[in-house]
Amino acid sequence: MAMDAGVDGGGSGETWAVVSSEVAAMAVRLRWHAGQLGDIRTHALSVGLLSWESPAGSNFRAYLADRCEELNRTMDLLECAAQDLGAFARLVRDAEEWQHGVGP
Repeated sequence: MAMDAGVDGGGSGETWAVVSSEVAAMAVRLRWHAGQLGDIRTHALSVGLLSWESPAGSNFRAYLADRCEELNRTMDLLECAAQDLGAFARLVRDAEEWQHGVGP
């Protein structure tokens, strides 16, 4: 698993901090995916702003609005999951430090 330095609960370079680093990296990936969905939502919203003068166009705009709401909910869930993973990574990091005798 790739690891991003400086993430909550990991990224220290300590060779024994493997699990906490992996969990922290998962949180980073979730945030990245939430950002990607945000980009998709932005593009969908911009398409919805185009002039649609037919009944089918009106239905399509309503469809896009509904999908954007679903994207908002999914992004919120991903952000919450990333926060929870960050907190979990810190707990795992504390356990790893304790196990290796370097913690508080």
